[in-house]
Formats: sequence, C-alpha cells, structure tokens
Amino acid sequence: MKHILLPDSRERRLVFYLAMEEFLARENNDEEAFFIWQVAPTVICGRNQNIEAEVNLDYCHKNKINVFRRKSGGGCVYSDEGNMMLTWITRSEGVQQTFDRYLQRIAELLNDTGARATVSGRNDILIDGRKVSGNAFYQTPAKSIVHGTLLYQTNFEHLVRAITPAQSKTESKGVASVRQRVTNLTEHTNWSKEDVKQHLIQALCDEERVLTPEEIKAIEEIEATYLTDDFLWGRNSACHLTYEGRIDGVGGFTVRFRMQSGKIDGLTLEGDFFVLQDPVPLLEECLRGQPIQEDAFRKALAGVDLGAYIYRLRTEDWIQLVFPKPDQ
Repeated sequence: MKHILLPDSRERRLVFYLAMEEFLARENNDEEAFFIWQVAPTVICGRNQNIEAEVNLDYCHKNKINVFRRKSGGGCVYSDEGNMMLTWITRSEGVQQTFDRYLQRIAELLNDTGARATVSGRNDILIDGRKVSGNAFYQTPAKSIVHGTLLYQTNFEHLVRAITPAQSKTESKGVASVRQRVTNLTEHTNWSKEDVKQHLIQALCDEERVLTPEEIKAIEEIEATYLTDDFLWGRNSACHLTYEGRIDGVGGFTVRFRMQSGKIDGLTLEGDFFVLQDPVPLLEECLRGQPIQEDAFRKALAGVDLGAYIYRLRTEDWIQLVFPKPDQ
C-alpha cells in the first residue's frame, strides 16, 4: 500500500481531502492508498442532509467552525486538530468485506499503543465500550473508499454543540452523554499523536507517493465542486441566525440575520437602545451578500459610524455583539 503525501505542509480545507480521495479513487489501477489528515474545526454533513436542521450554525459561526457537505451519505461528523482522519482506498469489493479487513487491522494497531480496541457493529472501533473511531464507506466505479475518524484529543464540547441544534436546557447533558459514549485515545495511551500516526503509516504502507503540482491542481478542480452554494446549501437554503446581547451604556440588542445560501440577505434589529435614525437600511446595504465572518463584517463596516444611528453605539461594540471575544 502507498502512503500518499502532499508536496507541502500548508493547511487545507476539509473538502480538499475529500477531493483528494475522489482523485485517487478515479485512478484505474490496482494501487492501494492510505493517508492521514487533520483539519481546523469543521462540521461535515452527509450528501442528503438539511444543514440548517442538523447543524447549530449560530454556534459554528461564533466559534469559527467550518461547515461543509460531502458527496457520500450518512450523518454529520465533527473534526478538529485533535482528531485524525484516516483514508484507505482499495479496489472495489463488498462493503462488509472491505470494512472487516480495514477495521480489524486498525484495531490491532491501536492495541499496540496499549489501548484495548475492538471492532463493533458494521463500522465502529471501541475502547472499553466507547467509540474511538467511526467510519464510512462509498464506492466509485473503480475503487472503494473507507474514511473515518480516530479521536486522539478532540474537543467534545464543540463536537456536541456544533452538531446538536441549540437547546440550552439539554446542551450540558448532551456533552456529558457524549463523554459516556465516545473516548479520546489520549485516555488510553501515552503515545503522542505523531507516534500513533507513524505507527499506522509504517505498519500499513510499504511505499510513498508524493503528489505532483499537476495532481494538486486537478484535486483543487474537484474541490471547487464542493464549494458551490448549490451543493453546500441545496434547495432548502433559507434560514435565520439570531444574536442577542447587551452593550453597556447603549442597551440590549436582538439581531436576526436572514440567510440565503450561507450569505446575509437581510436583517432585523430589536432592543431597548435609542435610535437616532434607522440603522437597518445601512446595515443591509453593507452586509448583504456577506457570510457571518468577523473579517467580512470588519471590511464591510469599515468607516461606518453606527453612533450616528444608535445613541452611544460604537461600531466595534456592535461587531463584538455578533463575534464576542472568547471570555465574553
């Protein structure tokens, strides 16, 4: 099996690696491929899921968690720098046969670290009864792809809150429940993340293949198909995001953004602040077509004095209402 390497170490989006899987699986040869990848905090939804119904977009926006859709089915998955994503590409064969061969081997290798890993059901690996790895399968005409998680030191609070729709009364229980059902590998081994990665690579692979600049360009062309509004948001693309807070000396605010395909289409503003002139037309003009991203807001509102519209309001304070600092 060949270990697939990139020609540089720059950070890439999760969908780049999904496109990389596609690219390798399209090759009409007998070559088996394996690679390990990690990404910034990201939620990845199944092909047929309604993102607005499955993802807490408000939490994701506030915590800088990316949201993408994959082309295979299944449910939402959260990944971050503490999670290792594993991809294995092989010649097409039966689903269960492929899962069995892959999962048993990964479980054996995890046991080498001192963990007590076992395969459970169709696609999970457990340690002491708790999931440490969940995996999915899909086929191309030429090959099969198995990809999945290996929880090394994942942020479980993000995992719960990003995927579960906001329910303030049950969120803390949800985190506790997940901690009972899943586990990080760090709880069962003193091996470093790099040690685990190298152990998997050396045990599974006997060759290396570094992708060429031309191959990277072809992968990026596939990646672009994941980034269109139509693919990401689908037909049910309208939703609302609400932000609430109080600005000292100004008043309480409730801001509701009307979203279309992940971009601002309009907004409403409520609260007990003192209005000097209606700020909504100006805010809509500045922000329409923008994503809920702090840098986009700062650029769109550069030079705008919201104090001329709402008494004592600083534009910076209003931006921080939507994008609070971590300790706020």
